[in-house]
Amino acid sequence: MGKLKTRDRTYLQERFGNRVTFDKLERKLHGHDIAAMPKLLKPLIGNTIPDAVVQPESTEELVELIRWASQKGIPLTPRAKASSGYGGVLPIKKGVVVDFYRMNRVMAIDKENLTATVQAGIVWEKLDRALEKEGLALKLYPSSYPGSTVGGWLAQGGTGFGSFESGWFYQNITAAKVVLADGTVKDVTGPDIELISDAEGTTGLISEITLKVMPLEDMEVIAIGCPDPY
Repeated sequence: MGKLKTRDRTYLQERFGNRVTFDKLERKLHGHDIAAMPKLLKPLIGNTIPDAVVQPESTEELVELIRWASQKGIPLTPRAKASSGYGGVLPIKKGVVVDFYRMNRVMAIDKENLTATVQAGIVWEKLDRALEKEGLALKLYPSSYPGSTVGGWLAQGGTGFGSFESGWFYQNITAAKVVLADGTVKDVTGPDIELISDAEGTTGLISEITLKVMPLEDMEVIAIGCPDPY
């Protein structure tokens, strides 16, 4: 099956148990994102069904998986909720899809410094609810808030609701933990955050993120009508 040999499958099964799958249907589901592949591109990209799907639960497991894959020459493709539709999660070299579904915890909320540290696979709505309990709120979030992840948006890059005041998402990140291709864990801060924003995981797999938040306050909804586009 692709690049995975029998001993590779055995290792993954022994290490990750029910958090690895070789099921054909599951692999097919993890071989595309939310968008339909354009007919003109499909022949160029080819088969994007991975050989396996693994769901790590921690940075330590991510390090172990990456080191193993690096030694074996097995491609890894990070995947969160695959809601972007731009092909960033397509495993065009097959190999193993790293599904961040289980890396979805809030690690810390700092009310004094107005930051939250989370695992990359946490969904925005879940984080927002956790912040609300602490009297805090998100400064900005994507339009796919109910079903996309914090790490996915950093990897994809962009702006969203709240960006008029707060800017690009990467500008609201104070620190991130990234696992490099050799398994090294790097704490990224300052201007270096731009190296992992918009990179789709090519500069390292994002494990944890510390982002700016704000005090919870009542908000007004205002609608503005324009008679013409000018």
